[in-house]
Amino acid sequence: MKKYDGFTLIELMVVLIVIAIFASIAIPSYQQYMRKRDLAVAQQVSLRIASELERFRSKNFSYKGFNPDYLYSNYDSDSGELYLPEGSDSTNAKYLLTLVDGTTQTPLSIELDDDGNETISSESVTGLNWSIKAIPINTEYDAILLTSIGVRCARTYITDNDLTDIDAYIGCGDDAKKW
Repeated sequence: MKKYDGFTLIELMVVLIVIAIFASIAIPSYQQYMRKRDLAVAQQVSLRIASELERFRSKNFSYKGFNPDYLYSNYDSDSGELYLPEGSDSTNAKYLLTLVDGTTQTPLSIELDDDGNETISSESVTGLNWSIKAIPINTEYDAILLTSIGVRCARTYITDNDLTDIDAYIGCGDDAKKW
């Protein structure tokens, strides 16, 4: 009887089935890990900015004029926005972090006119409190809110309705999670 070298079709099918089973377990687990990692980055950046805000206030007696571009070079002081992770832009970001005055919901930075006076939009900033929201670019990630008055919550972003309270800087809604 002649001996054949190689694999039979059944052996190859068994190997493919085993690989498919491993992939069906590993890929969702990896995706969940990446979502948790990106959320942790957004939380870490939010807490770092919050710490720097308190340091700024202890020196200036107000949050008005705070600009974290010395921490994050891609921070846009005109809009109060920062794409995360650091160094990303609108095409490859995971989160869009926004830092605003807690009362007026305008950026804390001060805009000066040609004479060196504050502009009208800058004069409206009270500097008494602040709010930071980090909204995920993709769904199924957690959106977070952190404020100087003690709100610290997260909510899974599935539809735009999930972001209503966070966008208003008042909380995370009924399904809020603490972080």
